[in-house]
Amino acid sequence: MTLRWKFIVVAIILLLGCLFSLSTGQSSLSLQELWKTLLGDGTSRQELVLFQFRIPRMILAFLVGGALAIAGMLLQAISRNALADPGILGINAGAGLTMMLFLLLQNSSTSVHTYVQPLYALMGGFIVVALLFLLSYDRNDGIVPIRLIYTGVAIAAAISAFMIVLTYILDPSQYQMIKVWLAGNIGNSNWSDVYAMLPWLIIIVPLLIRNHLLLDVLKLNDPISISIGASVNKYRVWFLVCSVLLAAPAVAVSGSIGFVGLVVPHLVRQLFGHAHKLTIPACLLIGGGLVVIADALGKMVVANTEIPAGVIVALIGAPYFLYLLIKSDH
Repeated sequence: MTLRWKFIVVAIILLLGCLFSLSTGQSSLSLQELWKTLLGDGTSRQELVLFQFRIPRMILAFLVGGALAIAGMLLQAISRNALADPGILGINAGAGLTMMLFLLLQNSSTSVHTYVQPLYALMGGFIVVALLFLLSYDRNDGIVPIRLIYTGVAIAAAISAFMIVLTYILDPSQYQMIKVWLAGNIGNSNWSDVYAMLPWLIIIVPLLIRNHLLLDVLKLNDPISISIGASVNKYRVWFLVCSVLLAAPAVAVSGSIGFVGLVVPHLVRQLFGHAHKLTIPACLLIGGGLVVIADALGKMVVANTEIPAGVIVALIGAPYFLYLLIKSDH
């Protein structure tokens, strides 16, 4: 199958996933009702459900999945390690911690604009990146890829433990709010969340596509990259920052959704090869489609309740992660 047809198949699957997401929920819509409502011929209830709840929820799921997948692809490129992703390196945990503190410290009577939330998440993400840089940097070799992975795993474990400790001081209402958010729930999203997430992809993704050759260079061994004139450490820091600018806002608007940044880049490389000119848009499409479908499945697996998209993705991603671990040992 040619690359063009592979992209067409991915686009068709994404379209079917979007239709599945828009038609499922506590108030189901048939395809005929969905089409009529999209054209403005639905009932007022159907229009409310579709345009104020389901469409922004679907768009946000796509944006979050695409952002996390591209962030994982960047981290795997700069570390040259197939097991790297924003969750394993602690970026999601850092963003989650500052978001958790933000949610706890804000006055319940004060409404804080949704657009501010990604900035809090970015603070935590960049703190983790600073620690990663300091602890994985070698005076002679610069950023050591394998040390980057080990340091990230340790930081993620420490932050996760601290977040568990914080849950013991919460009152019941705070605990319920944090529990839902940490599970990776997109169910309460609205257009404000979409507008808070969208600019980050609009800015970062075109920059990455424009600089795709730099990512290709990072796949080479450092001596080879340096011999052709590439400033390896500068590129690693730049793409590490880009991964935070994608992952942290995604965590802010959706909570902790793991394994997307781990699973999707592997699938993309199997389908489209290793050239980042193709893998960047492919990660956007497949990562977004994965979270859209996971969110839709979460609405219908258990009657009269919803399972967060983060839980569905984890059920898919955890076995694949174990497979990668086993494969890496051989």
